[in-house]
Amino acid sequence: MRLWQCLQSVFLYCILKVFKITEKLKKYRKHFCKVFYSLAIVLPGCSSDSELSINVLNDKWVSNTTPKSEVWFQNWGDYQRLLMVINSDTMDIVPGPYVTEKEGKPYLKPIPYKKVEKQQLKGNIYWNEPPKWDDGHMNSARWIVDRSNPKISLPRTYNIKLAMADGSLKLEVFEDQEPYLQLDLRPIKSY
Repeated sequence: MRLWQCLQSVFLYCILKVFKITEKLKKYRKHFCKVFYSLAIVLPGCSSDSELSINVLNDKWVSNTTPKSEVWFQNWGDYQRLLMVINSDTMDIVPGPYVTEKEGKPYLKPIPYKKVEKQQLKGNIYWNEPPKWDDGHMNSARWIVDRSNPKISLPRTYNIKLAMADGSLKLEVFEDQEPYLQLDLRPIKSY
């Protein structure tokens, strides 16, 4: 019981001290707010180019050439991820020759359609040097794919080269020094 009373008195003493300090600082509150807001405006502009360099790129790009592809750059602050969706093949799905049609219910008969096979690759980008997005400047990075659909043996390492040219992005992907994929991409709004 004695310990509980001691803890209560220490707690009350601390609260009173904090209250007295805040009462003294009330007259300086406007000054602190001005300094805080000015720092909040100035400090975001003081970050280095290497942190913000990926933000120059759009989030989503689509290919102008075959294979039709989507490329997403995902900036998570201290690292970037690259998601690539590649349309690898198109199949014609045709109903079997023995499909029967019920009278009065034509909607039950399957119709032919095209099914697009897609390959999804997703992984972290590790830049060889901080990227510069001037026209014609070649940026290179290592892309370590840690997720894929359909499944492949993971992790897989690719070397990528990216260059801006007249508002479009040239992307080359190499696997073991052999060309894997070359894309000419245009930006689109992601939402």
